[in-house]
Amino acid sequence: MAEYLLSLAVVVGCTAVFLPLRSHLTPETFAMLYLLGVIAVSMRCRRRAAVLNALLSVTAFYYFFVPVHDSFAVEDSNYVITLIAMLFVALVISTLTFKVRAQAADAIKAEIAIQTERTRSALLSGISHDIKTPLASIYGAATSLLEEKDRFAPSERRELLQSIADEAERLNRVVTNLLEMTRLDAGAQLKRDWYPLEEIVGAALTRLETVLRGRTVTTKIPSQLPLIFVDDVLIQQVFFNILENAANYTPGGTSIEISAIEHGKNIVVFVRDEGPGFAPGDEDRVFEKFFRGKTGGVRGAGLGLAICRAIVQRHEGTISASNQREGGAVLTIELPIGGAPPQVQAMPEASIT
Repeated sequence: MAEYLLSLAVVVGCTAVFLPLRSHLTPETFAMLYLLGVIAVSMRCRRRAAVLNALLSVTAFYYFFVPVHDSFAVEDSNYVITLIAMLFVALVISTLTFKVRAQAADAIKAEIAIQTERTRSALLSGISHDIKTPLASIYGAATSLLEEKDRFAPSERRELLQSIADEAERLNRVVTNLLEMTRLDAGAQLKRDWYPLEEIVGAALTRLETVLRGRTVTTKIPSQLPLIFVDDVLIQQVFFNILENAANYTPGGTSIEISAIEHGKNIVVFVRDEGPGFAPGDEDRVFEKFFRGKTGGVRGAGLGLAICRAIVQRHEGTISASNQREGGAVLTIELPIGGAPPQVQAMPEASIT
């Protein structure tokens, strides 16, 4: 219904604009102007609405701009041919435009299908390796313990068990990232509440205690920072992924710094490391799904930073990557505070009788 109303509105609007110019321009000029309206409606509306617009345009042109004006009478029989030609052209234009729109829609669908297939292939390629490798290690270590447990010394058995635990944890991270990406793409609702940033960062550091062992991690988070209204589990995952990347892609023993400032209505967090930084041109691409730059032998599906961007954007924030002048990478996260934090009321003093 809306398309038919638009079709009618275009004819009425064109007529209202053209009428004051009736004595200054030729009928042929008005015919061309009406055809422009037909083209515009054909590009926006479905075929029936476009055909209606073509018929109404010819009718309006016939009544208002063909001598005798404001009448369906025709002085010159040549105008009959003009009207027929105009109607034919209008119908042809609407039909061709509809076909072009249909072809464009088919092309878009085909491109989406191609991109979906590429994404699926990239997913299978990346994930198959990242799942197969830890599974092979787990299977090998477990088989050795089962078949030749008496041959191994206690230290060797412990080493094999530790290998199983480490590979199982790596496999768990791959699956977790996949599930998280799927959940975000599906538009999962955020479970927001008020949290101190320091608490969220601390939880991520605790989860990464083993990975960050041997490194100096410095946090510079002012105590007066306001609470932020976020989904703490998801924001914690952002810091987990960033810090894990920093640990994986920088030399052992180098330091990592986490700092934060209040900037207007936002909290800005910087995570800096002392690694090689990002390759030129990769600063934006590192947030794409399945993109992996210089890996240095580090395994992964290329989902970690893509998940970070999806989470931050769901919180109406921004995340960016850059290199420091003195060397090393810096990830900058800007999150809205989310309004005024709730006021904590002091508990009344209890009287002792």
